[in-house]
Amino acid sequence: MKSIIESPDLRVEIDSHGAEIVSIVDIATGRECVWCGDPKWWKRHTPVLFPIVGALWGGKMRCDGATFEMGQHGFARDMEFDCVSASADEARFVLRSDDDTHKKYPYDFELTITHRVSGKAVTTVWEVRNTGVSEMHFQIGGHPAYNIPGYDPDAASSGKIRLDSDGPHRITVIEGGGCVAAGYSEFVGGEIEILPDTFANDAVIFENPCPQSVRLIDRDGRAVLSFRSQCPALGVWAPAKDRLSPFVCIEPWWGRTDRAGFDGEFRDKEYMNHLLPGESMTGDWTVDFSDN
Repeated sequence: MKSIIESPDLRVEIDSHGAEIVSIVDIATGRECVWCGDPKWWKRHTPVLFPIVGALWGGKMRCDGATFEMGQHGFARDMEFDCVSASADEARFVLRSDDDTHKKYPYDFELTITHRVSGKAVTTVWEVRNTGVSEMHFQIGGHPAYNIPGYDPDAASSGKIRLDSDGPHRITVIEGGGCVAAGYSEFVGGEIEILPDTFANDAVIFENPCPQSVRLIDRDGRAVLSFRSQCPALGVWAPAKDRLSPFVCIEPWWGRTDRAGFDGEFRDKEYMNHLLPGESMTGDWTVDFSDN
C-alpha cells in the first residue's frame, strides 16, 4: 500500500512494504530526488536496515547457544508494515515480531518508522521497543539513495560528498564477505569526490565519531541536499560498475557489519544496542533539499 505526504515544496510517497520512501518530488521543479529502484543498478530506494546493519560473518549469528541465519541488512526491508496513522504531512508504520521473524531473530519487538515532511525537509524517525520478557539486542540504520542531478555516465566525476569538518575521521574498510577488516584507517580532508572507482571496495564507512552532517554537491558545485543525523556510524556508497552511478547513498547507522572472522555472541557485536523488557530507543535522520 502506498501513502502520500506533502508540504508546499515536496511530495513524498511511501510504500508499506519495508516502510520505504520510494519517491520525493520537488513540486516546483518536478525533480525526482530519490533513486527509482532500477535493478540494473540497485533495486531499492531508501530501505530501513533491521535488526542488523551490513553482514554477519558467514551469515550466522549466535544467541544464547542457538544459531540463526540472516541475510545482509536484516529482514525489515522485505516485510510488510502496518500503516497505523497518516496525516497530510506525516505517516507512521509498525512492524511486530511474529513466528516468521523468530526463525531468524529470537527477540520480540515492535519497530515503528515515522516519516514526516516540512518545507523542503524530510525526517525519518525510528523507534524500537522490546515487547519480550528478556533483554534484546539489535542494530538499525537507513540506506537512502539520492539522485545526482545532471547525471552523465561519461563525466569524470558526479560531484562530492562534503563533510561537516576536515576531521581527521576514523574509517573502516570492507574486506570480504561484506565484513570489515581489523583496525581502522584515517580519513583526512573535508570531502569525498564521487569518481567511478570511489566505491570499488564497497562503502566508505565513517566510525564514531563520524560526521553529523554532510552535503551532496553536484559536479557544477551546486548543493543538492544536506543530510544530518546523530548516528554513531555513517556509510557512503554507490554501485561500483566501472562507470559513474546515477545516485549515491548516505547511510545513517546505529550498527555496523561484522568484522571478518567474528564468531562471538550477537550481544557482543560492535555498535550493538540493548533493551530491557519494556524499554524503547529512538533515532532519526533528516534530508533537506533547500539550496544551501
